[in-house]
Amino acid sequence: MTIEHLFIQNATEWRQKAISMSLAFGASAAEAEDVAQDTMLKLWQMRSDLLQYNSIEALVAIMARNLTVSLHRKPKGEMLSEASSLIIDAAPTPDEQLMGREAVERLKQRLRQLPPRQHAVLVMRQAEHRSYKEIGRLLGIEETSAKTLLSRARKWLLNELNKA
Repeated sequence: MTIEHLFIQNATEWRQKAISMSLAFGASAAEAEDVAQDTMLKLWQMRSDLLQYNSIEALVAIMARNLTVSLHRKPKGEMLSEASSLIIDAAPTPDEQLMGREAVERLKQRLRQLPPRQHAVLVMRQAEHRSYKEIGRLLGIEETSAKTLLSRARKWLLNELNKA
């Protein structure tokens, strides 16, 4: 059995575990959905290393807990704001400043390449903190479609930024 097969076979169970753990740590239903998506993306990224863990379900629970705690530590406007803010040390060197500006520009370029609907959902969810229901109503789409569009946008951005 390949790791991809194992992942596909257990993804629904792991996702549900991430949601329940996030809810247990005080996340709203919408935040728990976001945490579950992020958890599943991180799991997929580290899929080649998953077999070294005794319990992948325990790993999912820890990841979801940590993401939820981190989510609540961030000020509301800091989530993605324009999806281009970087945390820069107090006294960055000129080289670090240049690299930071280049990274911001690469991110902005990738954001401009997103299909309009995915871009709109990403901004509404991450920067404006709108619910999936509200996003669906504003765009005239189903709530599940808003979730799917956000997931696709995040996955595409992650893949594009990992290429760089």
